[in-house]
Amino acid sequence: MAGKPRGEQSMAVVSEEPKGSYQPRYEIIAAKIIEIIQSAHLQPSDRLPTEQSLGEQLGVSRAMVREAIKLLTASGYVRTRRGSGIYVSDGERPFGTVGNNLPPVDPDQVLALFEFRSMQEAQTVQLAIERITLPELRTLEQALMRNQQAAEVEQLEKFIESDDAFHLCIARASHNLFLAETVETALRLQRWTIKMITGGAPGSLQGSVEQHKAIFQAIKDGHAEEAVQEMKNHIETTWQAYLQVVRKRLLPEEQAPSQ
Repeated sequence: MAGKPRGEQSMAVVSEEPKGSYQPRYEIIAAKIIEIIQSAHLQPSDRLPTEQSLGEQLGVSRAMVREAIKLLTASGYVRTRRGSGIYVSDGERPFGTVGNNLPPVDPDQVLALFEFRSMQEAQTVQLAIERITLPELRTLEQALMRNQQAAEVEQLEKFIESDDAFHLCIARASHNLFLAETVETALRLQRWTIKMITGGAPGSLQGSVEQHKAIFQAIKDGHAEEAVQEMKNHIETTWQAYLQVVRKRLLPEEQAPSQ
């Protein structure tokens, strides 16, 4: 009979959830899984506990663990084998560590992520204009309304949730499963990276809403070129806002004039 995977027999107590600015639940669980790997001294190619076992240890559902594993797989921490389990990866981890501290993220990789997302979302919005159904358009409009409401009262958690929903509605309206899943992964990685470095959503919340409105209107009117350009502008604006926050954090002394 096969024994338990290394690390399942004795697990250290993981830390409490970080407080402060909004962090999606699956990211918190991903960070805790990293703690499990580290506390159990698991090595590359060692097998982790099952999703069910991890969920029981962490007090969350198996579905939540699955979302965390997707994030860890995309960022190079673990790999999965169908019918076999979850294993510690032996490859590179391009997006640094999971947690609240400033991670060793290569700026070129972050730029590449923004560029990749811009190209992918430009393609999905173009297909969405051709294929979106009336119910999907209504769902997109509802996500936009929630996004505006959250921005007006500056509820960051609800803003980020509705922002994600808006972009994912467009991706799914492309009716291309591969594009939709790729956009979702890129969005998740970008959100994770931005959260670790800036602590939230950089830039103006209301400004982002206005850009969402322009994208929605172009989709509603069937103006493909306009929708693509508005989407590219939106992601470029997010990138520039991100850069501003990073520069301020790395060079805080420049903000204070010398006496």
